[in-house]
Amino acid sequence: MQYKYYDILLSVPAEGVYTYCSTNNIPIGQRVTVSFRNKLKTGIIIATSQKPDFECKEVIEIFDELPLFPIQYIEFIKSLATYYACSLGLAFYGIISDKLLSQKQDIEYNQPEIYPTQNIQLNTEQLNIVNSININQYNCHLIKGVTGSGKTEVYQEVAKQVIAQGKQVIYIVPEISLTPQLIERLTIRLGFKPAVFHSKLSMKERKYNFFSFINGKIKFLIGARSALFIPNNNIGLIIVDEEHESTFKQDEAPSYHLRDMAVLYAKQLNIPIILGSATPSVESIFNTLNNKYILHEINNRSNNALMPNIHIIDMKNTELIGDIFAEPIYDSLSNVIKQNEQAIVLLNRKGYATNLYCVECGEKATCLNCSIGLVYFKSKNICSCRYCGTEYKNITCCNCGSHNFREWGVGTEKITEFLESMFPNLVIRIDNDNTTTIKNMEKKLKKFEQKEANILVGTQLIAKGLHFPDVTFVAILGIDNLLAMPDFRATEKAYQLITQIAGRAGRSHLSGNVYIQTFAPHEPIFQYINTNNMDFYNWELNRRQMVEYPPYTKLVRFVISYMDKDACYNIARYITKILDNTLQNNIFIYGPTEAEVSKIKNKHRIAIMIKAWNNSYINKSINIAQKTFQKYKKGSMILKIDKDPIFMI
Repeated sequence: MQYKYYDILLSVPAEGVYTYCSTNNIPIGQRVTVSFRNKLKTGIIIATSQKPDFECKEVIEIFDELPLFPIQYIEFIKSLATYYACSLGLAFYGIISDKLLSQKQDIEYNQPEIYPTQNIQLNTEQLNIVNSININQYNCHLIKGVTGSGKTEVYQEVAKQVIAQGKQVIYIVPEISLTPQLIERLTIRLGFKPAVFHSKLSMKERKYNFFSFINGKIKFLIGARSALFIPNNNIGLIIVDEEHESTFKQDEAPSYHLRDMAVLYAKQLNIPIILGSATPSVESIFNTLNNKYILHEINNRSNNALMPNIHIIDMKNTELIGDIFAEPIYDSLSNVIKQNEQAIVLLNRKGYATNLYCVECGEKATCLNCSIGLVYFKSKNICSCRYCGTEYKNITCCNCGSHNFREWGVGTEKITEFLESMFPNLVIRIDNDNTTTIKNMEKKLKKFEQKEANILVGTQLIAKGLHFPDVTFVAILGIDNLLAMPDFRATEKAYQLITQIAGRAGRSHLSGNVYIQTFAPHEPIFQYINTNNMDFYNWELNRRQMVEYPPYTKLVRFVISYMDKDACYNIARYITKILDNTLQNNIFIYGPTEAEVSKIKNKHRIAIMIKAWNNSYINKSINIAQKTFQKYKKGSMILKIDKDPIFMI
């Protein structure tokens, strides 16, 4: 009996590739079960191997008649691991559920239901884009279209051409809870209901759609980040909608950016990829200027609707109604309600009060486990930490022992309470606190769509992808908080949020008005809102170039966390010293310093930021930091590595 030897990739946060043996001929890409650290694990064959100089364990079980994981997919995982300077095991662990990987194909496929199709006449701008996309080769197309310009119709038309060739389509969205409207529109256009894939589905639903897509039963798949990583050798088009969204960046290791990995995957598959947004990321615009992406612009709304009028309200020179709304905003909102039109109020702060201060000594109420202020929720009569989730029913001042606190700052709950007192039974609130399931979200959006309410209050959840013809008014509150964030992307994020939520107004036959409350009306960002051109991006790119920040440089952020603050600092200094001695003038080091949120879940956090002028030195920095950390770390100390960081907190 002659053994053959195989390298098997396991979904584990370690090296990940291990050698096993079998008397069977097992092709590359086949799923197998092996024993790993006294547990059964499912992995995939990624290469044949030579007999090692140690005793090999034998493969226990071989899955499937044919391999599920194409060679291109395996190469994709390797490319992801190389770029983020992590092991193959960690890369695989971060992109596919181990529980899903081990599922058997014991499912019965349903016949897809056919729906009547509705042909939509594309305008000249849309048709020009569709005709310029070659569906038989790789190119990255960035569609920069104003809100309501019909980008989705372009996606649909290209997708229909790809499906007609017998290929499959992946459509990635940043927030899966906001897809009901999108699915309705796609169903009418395609003639069948697209399948959905994301982590909030039950395992039974995920398993069904996972294998259905692999086996070609699903032609069009909408999903969150995880949808990109379903193995398939028949993908013909990848679409990434709202490509600028920060939710595409994975927070856990490996900290990949979905948009960038989707572009890499499309290039390996030699298929087109479409990125779409009314407010593309600065990095994507930079890539069009360097001919890496092809830029397409749609400057007009598809139904000839006009862009909304923008009103900047200087909070220094206006009276406040209910300590919340500037007087002109409240007056305009009242008129909208009188005319039975609809309004959206955005505040990216949930809860009733965003801070509590001790009346006796002025100390801020903070979480006992994290260095962050507590948010007060009046409906539950609790305070909560937005980082660790700890809830407090009774709080005591840690400075003077008082139980007497004063509320400060406004959240969506307080705004809703005030508006309901003025306009009873006409207000719906959507945020992560009161809208925890997709069905709950869908129910509220449907209620607003059917005009059972006239005012929608919410956080950034309501800023993108929604179409309500009767919305004529948008109020944006608290934008100064975002502009003041310690983040070089703060202005870009504020511009994107304002433009996206402003785009919900005046999308049909009624004109729209957008009101922005600010104490800094002369900030440069406000002159670029609704200009529909490249002025903001030219200004922002010039600013980034002057201070040598991405996309002109590369960044990696190291965060060391541990219960002992001094121990964190010590190892951070070791890492910094070795990096400085080894790479010298090829990198610039910021820190070590306390992270903006210096403690989470009772663990102190010390941050180091590395800036370099090319990718190779960033990867060298990562390798040096990892080796140094492994040498000097203590106990349960953690090193978080975030290449191309989006979150600076």
